[in-house]
Amino acid sequence: MQLMMTPERDPFANIANPDAYVPRTATESALVGLEMALRDGARVVCLNGPTGSGKTLLLRVLEERLAGDFASMRLPYPKLDPEEFCLWALSAFGHTARGEPEQELARRIARRAGAGDPPLVWMIDDADLLPSATLHVLLRLQRSTGDAMRLVLSRSGELPADEFAQAGVMPVRVELEGEMDREEMTHYVHARLVHSGADPAQRAKIEAELDRLWARSRGNPGRLHAEAAALLCFGPERLAAPFEEEEEHELPAPAPSIERVDVEETGCDYSARAERERADEPVAAAERVSIESIVAEAVAGEPLEEVALVEPTTVLVASRAVAEPSRAETPPDEPVPAPEGEGAAPHGGPPRPPPRKRHRLRRLGRH
Repeated sequence: MQLMMTPERDPFANIANPDAYVPRTATESALVGLEMALRDGARVVCLNGPTGSGKTLLLRVLEERLAGDFASMRLPYPKLDPEEFCLWALSAFGHTARGEPEQELARRIARRAGAGDPPLVWMIDDADLLPSATLHVLLRLQRSTGDAMRLVLSRSGELPADEFAQAGVMPVRVELEGEMDREEMTHYVHARLVHSGADPAQRAKIEAELDRLWARSRGNPGRLHAEAAALLCFGPERLAAPFEEEEEHELPAPAPSIERVDVEETGCDYSARAERERADEPVAAAERVSIESIVAEAVAGEPLEEVALVEPTTVLVASRAVAEPSRAETPPDEPVPAPEGEGAAPHGGPPRPPPRKRHRLRRLGRH
């Protein structure tokens, strides 16, 4: 049985650990841009970069570099609606809403600044997932509190220029290049191995596959971590297929980073809510398949019924109202034929209608 490494010892664990940060030209340039923008008074700063480029880790490193001059707060879950966000933020300050949550939160932020506390910086990772209404609340809060509150938004997609324009905000954009060249990737891999204290066998396994790791990851840190972790856990067989033969596709959008929040303080476990939403996607697909199979089985098992229809006809209608002549249409002076066996009418009455053929129809959707 193969043992799995703990995140602390796994050199390519998918966690944003600032201690494992490996400086690169692109990341250092982005960090300097973010820090200078905030220190120069920028109120809204957007970090843009492709999926897997390491934006989450950069925000953690930025928090450490701003410590002392700014008070950083991290949004635990980006899909909060406006009221949820305000209630969570108030609980993070150790307060509860006594009135309208947004106004109460603005007052608390202003009081912090008045008490001499350092400016507050909201770090919002995966800001692409922010509901528009929540983004508008954040921008209104920033405008109403001024320098007491700053926003740092990490995104992979295009900025919602219209929403920023409506709020009268012009964000400072900082771009992060997402790919390393071959030489930079080699240095990055060696640094991660040294930091984690990887044993010689692990290092030999990774170094023997550097060319293939480069071919499959193209220097994207997120893809590199996934491929290297699979190599360490399952062996080189996982890298057997050349990258060029695989179907090219974009990396899936990362799940929002979840910070554990004290349920007793906030009244809501947003991390549990995020996990439920992640789990709902495959469950919903399975439910759809299950429902379709149940319907198919019900249709296949529905018994056949014999329904009498008048001949000739071009439309099969399972209804006695159409299949039999209405009593209202029978002339009043002619007796209604009795429903006896097929053949001539008894007692010399009027001739019976022609015999009706019986068609085998399947009735669907009956309960």
